Amino acid sequence: MMGSPSVARREWAVVLVGGLTLAFTAWGLAGVRLWSLHTLLAGGLLTFLLSIVPLPQSWNGTDGEHGNVQNFKRLLRFPVFWLGVAFLVYICIQGLNPAWVQVRDDSGWWVDEVKAISWLPTSVDASYDPMDAFRVLSSFAATFTLVWGLWVGVRRRSSAVLLLWTLVISGVCMAIVAILQKFTGTNLVLWTVKSLNLNFWGTFFYRNEGASYLNLMIFACGVLYFYHFNRAERRGLSGGPHLLLFVFVAVLFTSIGLALSRGGILFGGVMTACFFIAAAGRWLFSNSVRNSILLTLVIGSLLGAGGYMAFQYVDVQDIERRFGDIEKTIETADQDSRMICTKVTWKMAQEELWFGWGAGSWRYVFPMYQKSYPEIFYSRYHPSRGWIGRKFYHYAHNDIVQFLCEYGIVGCSLLLLIFGYWVWCLLFRASGNSLSAVMLLIGLAMAFGHAFVDFIFQSPVYWMALNGLLCVSVKLLSLHSERVYR
Repeated sequence: MMGSPSVARREWAVVLVGGLTLAFTAWGLAGVRLWSLHTLLAGGLLTFLLSIVPLPQSWNGTDGEHGNVQNFKRLLRFPVFWLGVAFLVYICIQGLNPAWVQVRDDSGWWVDEVKAISWLPTSVDASYDPMDAFRVLSSFAATFTLVWGLWVGVRRRSSAVLLLWTLVISGVCMAIVAILQKFTGTNLVLWTVKSLNLNFWGTFFYRNEGASYLNLMIFACGVLYFYHFNRAERRGLSGGPHLLLFVFVAVLFTSIGLALSRGGILFGGVMTACFFIAAAGRWLFSNSVRNSILLTLVIGSLLGAGGYMAFQYVDVQDIERRFGDIEKTIETADQDSRMICTKVTWKMAQEELWFGWGAGSWRYVFPMYQKSYPEIFYSRYHPSRGWIGRKFYHYAHNDIVQFLCEYGIVGCSLLLLIFGYWVWCLLFRASGNSLSAVMLLIGLAMAFGHAFVDFIFQSPVYWMALNGLLCVSVKLLSLHSERVYR
């Protein structure tokens, strides 16, 4: 019997570069440094080019899945390509048509209004570093080009699985490094990089972003677990690589708990609970292994070890102190600085509802509204001197409202259509892997829920990992229903 044709060199190149780029998201210092952002951009662009540029026929393989014209046609049939191009063009128009300009002198900076084409999207003319429309463009271009390249260049389930394992293993290693950093008491990221924020986690300067990234890895584990479980059941096996994922999830959630990120613990806890409940339910209704005493002992041991690890190393009292009095927090929510920022950002969004203020403009426009709210404009209130000090915000701590503020209805509609395409694929193209699809849908809901109370979408590496994970997972589940070689 003849074996399956070998994987095309083109596909290997896409998997190699795309996999390294996805793995780098765990180590890229949240994409804050310019070298990190540009590395992501280079990885995305190279992945994309390798998937579509004309190459010698020997690079396209013998299985008929690749071809110079065929790959380009596949790109043109990909809705996310056209939506992504439209969004990148939209940001370019914003950046080239500023309605405000940042002005500096020895006393500080402010923004002045300038003449712009009123019927086109606008933005704030500022510096690329720290932030302007073109820096945002680089972040989105890195993500979209990676997604386009992976979608076009990956035609084997084995390739998609390899990409997911690469992302997960890299994320788990980062979770372990974060734990080691905490126990060694270092005040440097990776023991070498100074952080302005003392509450960093892993390679992220802001622990909430670090915890949210690890949450992504949890639902990536869920996708892989149910995919491998189904394969093991079809082959009548009682074990497989999916059992290792129990340990991975335990490590990830332990790291999240130690980070003391309230949002991370809340949304990660829901995600972890959903994973274990779904895994237990799937095993109970398994046809081939439900009567295996050995497997029962293995799964029970893994669950027990995971629970022991989480409760042994995570200080529950620290978590309780971080969450504080939940009832009191709810009662005084309207006085919380984040809630006020959200309210102010919503007010800003309503004034430029269709086109938004422009990509990367929030930090420059917000102070004009912030000054009307002394509780968030000043650092503190002194009994005799009144309000003193000054607070500076870079993000609204609510990505959903900030996205609407910066991109308007037009820009946000393009992004929602992209996510809508992934959801549609999961609902109608994930044949035979429904629980993997459910894990992705729950994970996506958790990501958007977390983004509503924080600024995790502002991290280029998180944004790339989220979109890359969705793309590769949907590709894997879609290929399952197609006639492809394993």
